Amino acid sequence: MKKQFLCSLMLTVCLMPMLQAQSFLHYPGRYMGREEVKTITTPNGAVASSDFAIAPQLIYAQPTIEEVTKGIWAIGGYSIWNCVVIDSEKGLIVVDAGDSEEEGILMRDLIRKNISQKPIISVIYTHSHYALGAGKMVDDPKTALIIGHEKLNETVQNNFKSGGAIAQVPELGPVLTARKLIQFSNFLPDTGDDALVSKRLRVKQDAFLPATKTVKDGEIVNIGGVEFQFFTEYRSDDYNLTIWLPEKKAVINNFFWPGTPNLYTLRGSTYRNPTEWRNGLRVMRDLRPEIMLSTHTRTIKGGQEVFDAISKYMDMVTLVYDQSIRGILHGLGPDDLRYFVYQPKHLGEFIYNSQAYGEINWYPQAVFYHQMGWFDRNVSNLQKLPQQEEAQRLVAKMGGRKKVLQEARKSFTKKEYAWAAQLGNYLFTIDPKDNEVRSLLSELYRTMGQISNSFIGRAFFLSEARALEGKEILPRLVPPTAQTIAGDPTFFVDMFRVRIDPKKAENTEKMLVFNFTNGTQAGLHVRRGIAEFVADPDSHYRPADLTFTVDTKTWADLYLNATTLDEASKSGGLKLTKGSLEDLKAVMDLFDKFDPSTNYTIPMMDSDF
Repeated sequence: MKKQFLCSLMLTVCLMPMLQAQSFLHYPGRYMGREEVKTITTPNGAVASSDFAIAPQLIYAQPTIEEVTKGIWAIGGYSIWNCVVIDSEKGLIVVDAGDSEEEGILMRDLIRKNISQKPIISVIYTHSHYALGAGKMVDDPKTALIIGHEKLNETVQNNFKSGGAIAQVPELGPVLTARKLIQFSNFLPDTGDDALVSKRLRVKQDAFLPATKTVKDGEIVNIGGVEFQFFTEYRSDDYNLTIWLPEKKAVINNFFWPGTPNLYTLRGSTYRNPTEWRNGLRVMRDLRPEIMLSTHTRTIKGGQEVFDAISKYMDMVTLVYDQSIRGILHGLGPDDLRYFVYQPKHLGEFIYNSQAYGEINWYPQAVFYHQMGWFDRNVSNLQKLPQQEEAQRLVAKMGGRKKVLQEARKSFTKKEYAWAAQLGNYLFTIDPKDNEVRSLLSELYRTMGQISNSFIGRAFFLSEARALEGKEILPRLVPPTAQTIAGDPTFFVDMFRVRIDPKKAENTEKMLVFNFTNGTQAGLHVRRGIAEFVADPDSHYRPADLTFTVDTKTWADLYLNATTLDEASKSGGLKLTKGSLEDLKAVMDLFDKFDPSTNYTIPMMDSDF
């Protein structure tokens, strides 16, 4: 047994150098001058990789209303999602309702003008992202059958509550919102070289109708004489309903996307389990549909065509996940894993496996961190230098700022963009105000954005380039709106606790009780460096030191630092019932403040483009 173990250990040790060397063969060569990349110019002037030219083959790039089979229509190209309409004896059933009241109105008008005058009697939500227009689609919101996943209503309400990006850690919502805005091109112009190639993120009025019937996995429901079967067990980027119409052999889903599934998104999100995504695809494959309609892709028709598409797409998910696990078993850390996954030719050539949304080399690290955490087994990282000191030492060893800047420019000329950016970033870390460095990095990031084969990568590269040039200010975080805070004031008392500065609060202990004019109450126990949220102050072991009544609008303004305690007290929005205003100001000054002058809000617009 001991001999067998030693042989196994020796094999692993011998194999490691080969694996590590092999891993770098899969580096995206376009960023190191090893792959010729052609660019195109879109109608709005955007310079982008020619990879984007395949979009019309993947999605409804132009407004389209298509009867995919008798009694089923796909409406695409009017927004970023597809609407499916199904005819029945008693009326029309619509799958998905858009992300706003406006889109609900648009789709209803299109249905009326191009498909049928029958009443819309039911809406089915594939997931929460396109559930906000139903109130303007159905003929009678009070009697319409609204079907969704068991988690649908809860998910939508949490979306409303957050006032921005949904976060597994709610306190981090403002950071995720800022990153989400970058990902969805909110800092790119409408026209010109840097122009967006997709839709911006906008806040619009919703017309959400909660699901009146939530379904279980495998449940069969008859709507207007049409039999539907629903599958709910697996998730992609959300809790999903996969919809099966056995009579038509048609499946409607949110698992098959136009491009490799975004198993990790740069904006930050909860872990997307590739095995669940794979299993959701397998459910569809094993139904053997002859028609596949998806939330974002063109309809695929033909039993063999649908089977092959799902199989190759599912195999790509399986490959990325299983090879990430394989790399970890061989001792690779996240930095090596990103270049380890080899994509077989037949999977790479399948058009729906294109990296049009996200890039494959972003995904393996998420698998590593989900199970292994941050430690990559490299013990030198246990006490790693701060980034700035590391950069200072490396730059000095490489000959100083001037020499490193020269090398970065030389690498840029040789199209070794990734290496040039890494060298430039050492200098930027040392001095973010160095104009020569900023100019170099902006050129580099713009070039990398223009050759990026992914919409997300392009948005991040170009947004950063524009920020370095002073054309945009990219927010570090986007706080919730005053309306959102006022809608649930005690929740945001809890969120406020993480803003305490332990150095300032080290010698302070005070119990604050917030009495809101909407009848709710909450407490914060500031206790020598931490702030404990107290849901029920009356039952807390420490009695109140400071008690005050505050209206929800005033609390929202205080939370956002849009007003001061003096102003709030003077206006009557805040009234102390125990303690002094000076004591309250001293305690509140222990907490970090949002800078109102830099707060970014998502625009309220009538149009996405």
